[in-house]
Amino acid sequence: MSFQYNKPSSDKSRDVRIVFGEPEAQLRHAIRAALNREGYENVYDFDRVAMLRDAIVKNDPDLVVMDSEMDEREADQIITEMRYNRLGRNPFVPVIVTIWEPTREQVKRVASSGTDDLLVKPLSPTQVFERIKVLVNNRKPFVVTSDYIGPDRRKDVGRGSEIPTIEVPNTLRSKVRGEPIDRTAIENAIREAQGDINDQRLKRNAFQIGFLVNLLLPELKKFDVTDERIKTVDRLIAVSRDTGNRMKGTDYQHVTSLCNAMIRVASSIADSITHPESKDVDLLKPMSEAILAAFNPDLSAVDIAGQISSAVSNYKQRTAS
Repeated sequence: MSFQYNKPSSDKSRDVRIVFGEPEAQLRHAIRAALNREGYENVYDFDRVAMLRDAIVKNDPDLVVMDSEMDEREADQIITEMRYNRLGRNPFVPVIVTIWEPTREQVKRVASSGTDDLLVKPLSPTQVFERIKVLVNNRKPFVVTSDYIGPDRRKDVGRGSEIPTIEVPNTLRSKVRGEPIDRTAIENAIREAQGDINDQRLKRNAFQIGFLVNLLLPELKKFDVTDERIKTVDRLIAVSRDTGNRMKGTDYQHVTSLCNAMIRVASSIADSITHPESKDVDLLKPMSEAILAAFNPDLSAVDIAGQISSAVSNYKQRTAS
């Protein structure tokens, strides 16, 4: 049974806006024509990444459909920028990525960027409509980790997890269903969801800082400098910096000084990676514990230590196999 969409209202503010990136002209024209026949009149199609980026900024799309390897092969980068609110005004726009040869590496890269769906080419208009139907009726909520913001990718959503899910605004659903569109209400909903995302990211970052410190301390005791040591120190600096940047205007601004101190200590260790100062090494654990406690006042030190120890153990098992 084919899915029948409500035709967009004549009111321009309720028209679904689709930004469509596809380098092959014949396929691009065929999909655009099919979308038009279904009532989607505002389809902006492009064959170049630069123009697609510009359209995302200017047109406030309700849906983005894009090829994974357009001229600059940066679909995953564009999606990541959108999810981190660095491209466009709505970081929660549904995204469908199309791909010709889905290698394991490509699929992992695109999925990790925060896309909603992945369609393998050659594709038909019916496939696109079916995926839009899912995004309208059953879009997955967002989750936040230390390195991911996007739709929940877990296959078993019923499985217990300490990572909460976040319902985000979906203008595609509202417009397809013919629901009233209040621009102010949408902007408020986006800001509220962004606040939830940021709070969750701060808590995940705090956990990641503790995790990285627990990985790093044994490495610093080794005589030889390993790639793991360098990678972990660099990651610790990056996560601490991201945490500090996210705290402005939140209830956690008082933790900024701790994050800045962690950046200084980790940077000092990076600068003397072969023989770091013992005073810097000794500061890592108490500082990470203080940051974790600040973001998790309801958890005891024992609970926090147990979670981190478990995460480190699981990580070592995965990397060893």
